[in-house]
Amino acid sequence: MDWLGIGVLILAIGFAVLVALLIPVLKKLTETLDNTAKTISQAEKSLDDITSETKLVLYNANETLMDVNHKVSKLDPLFDVVEDAGQATHHLTETLADYTGAKMDEVRTGAEVGRQKNLKGFVRGVALMYYLRKANKKRKGQAADAKVKVTVKEEI
Repeated sequence: MDWLGIGVLILAIGFAVLVALLIPVLKKLTETLDNTAKTISQAEKSLDDITSETKLVLYNANETLMDVNHKVSKLDPLFDVVEDAGQATHHLTETLADYTGAKMDEVRTGAEVGRQKNLKGFVRGVALMYYLRKANKKRKGQAADAKVKVTVKEEI
């Protein structure tokens, strides 16, 4: 054999050893790729399921939103009535505030007249008489209630 034949033989033996060493690696790579393919197919199925569920949820959410919008549109007139009532109440309170402000000016004027003419004693006397009459009516009312209770107990 010449040198060229020996070189080709060594290359052939080296290539055979390389192929023998690569066979287990290639088998593992094939298993890994098969597992990856299975995982991807399962992920696609899961994604399809999730997508269909998501579509259903979005459809239901849209239906609910449309229903809420419809019901809120029916409530708009009620809110208009409430707004009108609020404005009317505001105008009424404003009018009452103006009226009571004017009356307060009259009361202040009357108080000044009372101070100028020294009517404190007279006003206090009138207030004392008022409270005494009120207390007397209350006492008489309580005495009448007590008589009714005694009468009812005697009849029983």
